[in-house]
Amino acid sequence: MEAAFRILTNPNPLSAATRCVENAKTPIRRDVFAAAWHELLRRYLVRTPTASRAIAHLDGLGARVHNDHIALRSFVDSGGHSGLAYLDQVFTAFGYAAQDDIVIPSLPVNARWYEPPAETDWPKVFVSELRTGELPAEAAKIVFSHVDGFYGGRGVPTLRDALAAASGAPLADLLDEPPWRPTAAEVAAVRGADGGDAALRGATEYASWTLTHGHRINHLTILHNALGLEAAVPTLAALNARMIADLGFEFNKAGGSDGLTQGSVASRLEQSSTVADHVEVTFGCGKEERLPCAFLELIQRHDGFRGFLGQNAKGIFASTHAGRS
Repeated sequence: MEAAFRILTNPNPLSAATRCVENAKTPIRRDVFAAAWHELLRRYLVRTPTASRAIAHLDGLGARVHNDHIALRSFVDSGGHSGLAYLDQVFTAFGYAAQDDIVIPSLPVNARWYEPPAETDWPKVFVSELRTGELPAEAAKIVFSHVDGFYGGRGVPTLRDALAAASGAPLADLLDEPPWRPTAAEVAAVRGADGGDAALRGATEYASWTLTHGHRINHLTILHNALGLEAAVPTLAALNARMIADLGFEFNKAGGSDGLTQGSVASRLEQSSTVADHVEVTFGCGKEERLPCAFLELIQRHDGFRGFLGQNAKGIFASTHAGRS
């Protein structure tokens, strides 16, 4: 983990053009956000040995490893209070610029991405929220019983204090520690509320994951464009194959010519993702289970494309679905 952390926090950032970043804003309280981000990164790497192994391996091949973006999930509560709006405050307070709203096909999820100040090496951020009221009624009732009163109530002073703190620790805790503690039975009920309906599975899986893990980082992303390994891995599909051959990784079956790559050169964005690593979760009832938590994404941007595609995002979400080996 420590090796991967050192590699990702290399003090010599890539050019903004290489990172496909254009935000000209001056970073605000750079040291505080950097400290929070580094703590979040450490915690993610502890939970996600797949990412640590990939980063160290690519570095050993002579690659320049850069994290393109991270992603966070949230809910809309029964009063319409928005998790996306809540998390928006976290990043815009430090100079991130809100970008496009993203439509996720056939999934009741709102999303938006944020671009860091170009002069930093901070990652882009993809934030989403589940429109909880569109879940089956019993699942929505369970989620509301835990999240109501956070985004428009008790979470507000916590966020205010974290943003005003002189160190990044309170902000890291706010984002990484789930603010609700459901029982194992409640999470299982939410996950099973699709009743076997494949069209509902994405929504109930998103809900059960976020009810379990809160707002913590669910993935970071290695940018193919920055690696400098064009001869060895000229395409994202080639990088996928290298990760499988060298490290034995299991990828999310997404499509594309290799069965793993979402998007295309024509759409200017290609993405792939591993199946999430599992962590031990202690529920509010005291029961412990090993459940999917976080994963690694690989991304290739074409022609300077800076943003995200909703169809790709829908497939990436599937990396945390339960029931996978």
